[in-house]
Amino acid sequence: MMKASIITGIRSAEMREIEDAQPQQPDEALIRVAYVGICGTDLELYDGTSNYLRRGLTEYPHHYGHEWVGVIETPPQTAHDSRLKPGAVVTGSTMIPCLTCDFCQRGRRNLCTNLREVGLYEHGGAATQKLVMPAHVLTVIDDGSGAEPHPEYILIEPLVTVLEGLAKAVPEPGNRVLVLGGGTIGTLAALVLEQYPIEVAVVDPSQPVHLAELGIQAYKTVDGLPAGDWDAVWECSGSAAALQATPSLLRNGGAAVLIGFPPAQTGLDASELALRGQYLVGVRHGIDHYAAAAQFVREHRDELGTLIDRSYSLDDAQAAFERLEAGEREHPKVMLSID
Repeated sequence: MMKASIITGIRSAEMREIEDAQPQQPDEALIRVAYVGICGTDLELYDGTSNYLRRGLTEYPHHYGHEWVGVIETPPQTAHDSRLKPGAVVTGSTMIPCLTCDFCQRGRRNLCTNLREVGLYEHGGAATQKLVMPAHVLTVIDDGSGAEPHPEYILIEPLVTVLEGLAKAVPEPGNRVLVLGGGTIGTLAALVLEQYPIEVAVVDPSQPVHLAELGIQAYKTVDGLPAGDWDAVWECSGSAAALQATPSLLRNGGAAVLIGFPPAQTGLDASELALRGQYLVGVRHGIDHYAAAAQFVREHRDELGTLIDRSYSLDDAQAAFERLEAGEREHPKVMLSID
């Protein structure tokens, strides 16, 4: 038996003993989990507002956790990557594509029609001591002598979605890009966008401390922004009000890049988008960007440590969710440390 954290009902997370994870297929690896991030998607599963619950894709009790890093304990028997060996530090894609549907065959795995998603539906979560994952969705972060999992590596998973957004809306030199929301994913978006010769600003009403610590230009409200419209607005807050305000912040022909999304339906003025030639960029999980995200996190690990707030044990996951739900943290990322 092994320990796992389970959401047993609305606002209830418990540590339970579950059956030991064991590979069932030759292409599966057994991983000892080191750290698990808790994000807004997990919080919606915890507070009962999740689309996954509403759509019937999952139900309580729910085994969560999709932002993780761990160490290979038993490598896959049939892996083609020689780096998937005992002791290698790895993470894995939230999406597990089927590899056989039309989208997968065309190389668009993030649009797979037969998906399983780790910690969301049809694949158990990472909030546990051991996790089984297919080799084709694993990314080796470090396989050198003395390789060690670091807490910052849990940020690879949210970062891949930022990189997918970037692939679909590449900024041009001199562009002005506004990020709505200064949480984990909004901060990652700002940090990546700042690698380009463009103007980047973040709006977050809570004015989180970590943005100032990272030297990111932040504003409390859109009213305080510099004059002028924006070439792109990255909506990373998951706020219905922010999404609805996006077209009014964009210049003609501008792009609204939708990273965060509200848990319920929202009104968006499609006529304004059409008349001003603006367009929406829907961003699904960046399954093809894990290697690039891992490299970015390795290279910026000291900076990214600023995002991490506090770590809890599996036994204290209820307290972790309560802290995440309460808000008012100087640093956005709450995580679990797995012993």
